[in-house]
Amino acid sequence: MKIFGICWLVVALTIPSFANDKKAKVEEDPVVFGITSQNAGCVIFRQYTEKNTKFWGVAVSQSKVSALEVIETQNYDLSQKKWVGQDGADELMHLAVKDRLKYVKIPEKYTPNQLEKARAACKESTVTPQPEQPVDK
Repeated sequence: MKIFGICWLVVALTIPSFANDKKAKVEEDPVVFGITSQNAGCVIFRQYTEKNTKFWGVAVSQSKVSALEVIETQNYDLSQKKWVGQDGADELMHLAVKDRLKYVKIPEKYTPNQLEKARAACKESTVTPQPEQPVDK
């Protein structure tokens, strides 16, 4: 009877802890940056953290750097698919100004709903490219 009572006590104490582990996760909205209005193209990125580990004899150093990976593009062809660290962010901003690009960033483990929100954000305020017309003399 004591063993049954101890087993019952263990089960009663562990069940509430399992229920607390299933917290509702708040879904992050996509982050828009670059040229946010009157843009000519759009790029959707997945943001993740890249770890750099170096071995120095008996010592080990590790650093974490934010990185962006291209998921898809609209009205623009971006040949480079990964952008790492501050240098990558600076180069992306230079391209945004030069080519009038909007960027949309979603988390590393994104849901289909987040990807759809990112696509919708890309379509907002996009200017269709106009063909150049010759100037009349």
